[in-house]
Formats: sequence, C-alpha cells, structure tokens
Amino acid sequence: MSLTIGIIGLGAVGGMYADLLRRQYDRSQILCIADADRIERYKRDGVYCNGHRLDIRYIPAEEAQPVDLLIFATKYYSLPEAMESAVHAVGPDTIVLSFLNGVISEKLVADRLHPQHLLYTTVQGMDAGKEGNQITYLHSGSIAFGEADGRISEDVLAVRKVWETAGITYSNPPDMRRQLYSKWMANVGVNQTCAYYGCGYQGVQPQGRYRDIYIAAMEEARLCANAEGVALTEEDLDHWVTVMDSLAPDGEPSMRQDTKAGRQTEAGLFCGTVTEIAARHGIDVPVNSMFYKAFLERV
Repeated sequence: MSLTIGIIGLGAVGGMYADLLRRQYDRSQILCIADADRIERYKRDGVYCNGHRLDIRYIPAEEAQPVDLLIFATKYYSLPEAMESAVHAVGPDTIVLSFLNGVISEKLVADRLHPQHLLYTTVQGMDAGKEGNQITYLHSGSIAFGEADGRISEDVLAVRKVWETAGITYSNPPDMRRQLYSKWMANVGVNQTCAYYGCGYQGVQPQGRYRDIYIAAMEEARLCANAEGVALTEEDLDHWVTVMDSLAPDGEPSMRQDTKAGRQTEAGLFCGTVTEIAARHGIDVPVNSMFYKAFLERV
C-alpha cells in the first residue's frame, strides 16, 4: 500500500507544502481533510500555487481513514475545528506533525487525539502568502522536526524519507523544545510589532522605536522561556535579529498579513502565551501587555 499524507489546512503554508509534496507523490497519496463546505469550495474555486491549480484529493472529515503522516497546517484559532476533522485520520501508526506557530499546539493535539507517534515541529524561512485562493511563494524554507528527547527514531527516519523524496529542506535539532521556543520568541517580536504598527520588515530593520519595541518583546519572551526551563540566551535573540535584518524589506510577517486582510490573528500564541507564563512566574512584560490589550482585549 502506498504512503498517504493527510494535510489539514490549505492556507499559505499548508498549500505550499501540499504543492511541494504533490510534485513527487501521486495524487492519490496527498489528501486534504476538511469539512464538507470547505471541500465544496476548494473543488469549485480551486487552490492555486504559483499560478497552477493544486491537484490533490479532498476527503470529508467523516469519511477519513487513518493516514501514514498527518500534518496540521491551520492557524491557531482554527486548531480545535482541525482536531475534530482529524479524529478519523489518526490511527495507531499515524505520525502526526503540527506546523502551527507557538509552543503549545503539540500538547493540544496530544490531549485531544492521543497520537502514539507525535513529533515536535517548527517551520521557518518560507515567504508564502495567500490572497483568496491564490498562494504564491519563492522560498519554501525548512522544517525542523524530531522527538522531544532528540532521538533519531523510526518515525523521524520515516519523515526524513518523505522530505527527501519531495526535495524539502529539513533539520533534526537535538532539542526540539528549545527550537520551538526560539522560533516563538522571534514571532513574539516581529509578528506583533509589524501588525501593531502596520509595517513590513522595513519598519523594524533600521534603528528606531519599532526596532526597539520588537527586540524588547523578544526579550520578554526569552525571560519567560527561561522561567519555563528553556535556556534561550541573548545570543539566540541576536541570531533572530540578524535573520530579520536579512529579509526583503518589502516583505511582511504572517500576522501583519492577517491584520491587513481583516483576518483573526494568532496573538493568543504570542502575547497571550507570554502574559500567561509571566503571570505564573511574576515577570514584568510591559510590551507584550501592550500587545495583549491591542489584539486580545478588544476581541
């Protein structure tokens, strides 16, 4: 029986990876699992990646069967619905990955679906964007994934084979929890600052208030990570500042894209998580408290 890969969520990231996988795998092997209304829309309007229509199978959630590899690629606020869609797609041998931002999605998936094969995952470096049913990207970035304890398990080897077949760049960091918190720290800074001030990367790259704010937001997240037992350092923060300085100035992080389009944001994963951790440990987080009031208290 051929390998089956299920994807829940065809936004910019999910659609991009579905496109990359479909180039090397047969149509019958790449499955989008969703509710009936969403599938009807996908079939009617199509999902386009860099101008060509994505040709994969669409499976209603209630008709899903266990797949070999299941990828969650939704936004955080859609995860509860996504997990319900996944109930029949997760079997005893299904390997599960979450491409969501933040540091809590793996726990949420584990608590709801109890997968026996859950790998920690973070994706970074892609420039995918979506407007309507059109996804565009030049850089597909990379996937960091692995067991919580860093073991190169049979599951890790199986997923490596998938990425290698599809030509997808990946890494297996020895400490995936640290990897998740590091990427989260970066998002806490740049995503929220660009969304709050209505700017792209060009707003935080030069010296000035916006840059100071985003670095301060990252520092608050770093201190919260330390309080949770994750040893992020100032060098880790400096690394992300260097990364952000290298990005195309006219580019925009995902949360800024969401606010421009009037969509719900993932602030709950960023300032929401920072303020929650800070409250537990007695940490002062004025910048993220400002973001919290702007993005969450107004909802």
